[in-house]
Amino acid sequence: MKFRFFFALLSALVAASVFAVDWRNLDEDHHLAGRKTSQGYLRGKVVLVDRWGVHCPPCRRLLPRLEEIWQSFKTKPFIVLGGHCKGWGDAAGVKALAAEHGLTYPIYEDAGLAALEPRFDAIPFLYVVDETGKVVYKGHDERAATQAIVTALTDMESPRNVAQWKRFLDFEVEYLPGKAYLRLAEFKKKFPDEAKAYAAKERAIHAIPDVGKLAELVDFARKAKDMRKFGEKQQVQRKRYELLVRDALASAKYKPLLASENPFVVQEAKNALADLKWTAATF
Repeated sequence: MKFRFFFALLSALVAASVFAVDWRNLDEDHHLAGRKTSQGYLRGKVVLVDRWGVHCPPCRRLLPRLEEIWQSFKTKPFIVLGGHCKGWGDAAGVKALAAEHGLTYPIYEDAGLAALEPRFDAIPFLYVVDETGKVVYKGHDERAATQAIVTALTDMESPRNVAQWKRFLDFEVEYLPGKAYLRLAEFKKKFPDEAKAYAAKERAIHAIPDVGKLAELVDFARKAKDMRKFGEKQQVQRKRYELLVRDALASAKYKPLLASENPFVVQEAKNALADLKWTAATF
């Protein structure tokens, strides 16, 4: 009896830690160059981490390529995070290189996963973290890292099987209620029998005040971001979304979400509004 209780408790603790995605050193004191970010903003993103140093020639050569990757996937839930290694240069050197190469992605001193960061003994070292905090690539091959990014984004947006659907759903139900609201609706259409097991979780999500409005904001921010990838032939659509984005930011429609008692609602709304502001600035 005691053994079964202990096993159940241990299983619960393991399950609770599966999606514990914590990042370190994303504060003002550790920021070196590029845009600023936060642990909250990284939630729900695919993240490419570059562990590098100013005094490492291969690291310096890789920097322009990382900026290209960042620019290529900026319309997706993705971000590059530069984690400069201690002892491999100073803040002035990082800022000079960032200016020289026009780097815009966030670079922090010793940034990376707070726990379970892959071990490495040479730099530049790259690793890719998917939405749920799973490391899906680690190594020194930029091309392999790029492919891992593509796969992670594709899996997140269009899961290949029921197991993947459930993995993303379990994470989003816990941390991203707006996205969970949307994915649960799609999951029910695709897998009605499997979705029955999520009935209680769906009721809990729907019981969150203003979760429908949050889902609307999350979906709109995603679609608006996607509009940037279209060219001259879609100028009418781009202009329409540009006006919608500016109207959304100027109105008070989504402001109540920022006053929610649910911290996950507040953070997801902040992330979506931050993406809308970035979209408005880059149309």
